[in-house]
Parts: sequence; structure tokens; C-alpha cells
Amino acid sequence: MKQVLGLVFAVLAFTPAWGQVNPFTALGKVVTATMDARSRAEVTVDGEIYAGASRRLLEDKKSEWAGVTVMVFAQHVVLAGAVKSGEVKKRVEEIVKRDARIRSLRNELLVGDVASLARDTALEAEINATLTAAQGVSSVNMRWCATGGQVVLMGVAQSQQEADVATQRIRGIKGVKGLKSHLRMVPAKK
Repeated sequence: MKQVLGLVFAVLAFTPAWGQVNPFTALGKVVTATMDARSRAEVTVDGEIYAGASRRLLEDKKSEWAGVTVMVFAQHVVLAGAVKSGEVKKRVEEIVKRDARIRSLRNELLVGDVASLARDTALEAEINATLTAAQGVSSVNMRWCATGGQVVLMGVAQSQQEADVATQRIRGIKGVKGLKSHLRMVPAKK
């Protein structure tokens, strides 16, 4: 508890404008950071991988990256969303995998006009609420993307039971047409 309070103080103390700080948001970030299965260094590398992939996609004139979601967790990358053609799908993968720190890359991009931004956003919010409320599921260690009702899940679970609960809960949500899970089993840190 002392560590959590210390982290809350550190977040609040080093925030430049006190009037712009929501203490509940700050506390949420601290709790999330303490529950994350990754080390601080891994979180930093994941952020760098994501930022680099995003930058390269933005700079590439041929990739037609709109609709692409790059999910990164523990240097494992999953591409989700929708693109216009198989050629663009391959191009996006080539651009993203240029980072040598990527341990694995799964390309789950759908080809064609299958997405509805409003429905997919609502579905992702429902997944967030469902997994956050699910007992025995540490959703902070998971990432998901919905495209046309097709859900891609990635990250880590600390047991097969946790992975099963997460996938069952997602499949039970109205609007989910399919689920591809790329959860890896990583035992809890002691």
C-alpha cells in the first residue's frame, strides 16, 4: 500500500498543472502500472515499437494505413482492422515489421470495406467494460480491436483459466461475430 501511495504522490507531484489533474485518473494509471505484467523497460520498448510503426505508416505513401490498428504487448505485435486490398495488407505488415525488436507479428487485417467506426467503437467499449468487470481477468494485460464484429485479442493471461474466461466473455457480447485470440500464457510475477 505504501508503494501505491508513493506512486500516487509521485504522479501528482510531478504533474505541472494541479488544476488539470483528476486524482482518480492519476490513481487509475498508478494501479494499472502496478498490475501490468510488463516491466517499465518493456512498457517503454512497446511504446517505442508502436510509435515507430505509426510513424513509418504515416510516412509511407502507398500503405493506405487508415483503418489499421497496431497492438503491441511485450514486443509482440498484432495488426488488426481493415484495409482495401491484399497488397495493402502485405505492405502494412512489411512496414511495421522493420523494427528488429519485434518478437512476433500476427497480421489479422481484414480485406475490404467491413468496418463501421461507430459500431466497432461501441463494441470495443463493451469489451473493455466486460473484461474490466470480469473476476479473474487482468484486462490491463490485454489489447483488443473490433472490425465489423470480428474481434482480435492479444496480450498475456496468467493462466489458461484467465484466457478462457476472457474469450468466453467476449464471445458472449452481442455484436461479436468472431474472435481470434493471440493471448500468451505468462505466469504471474512473484
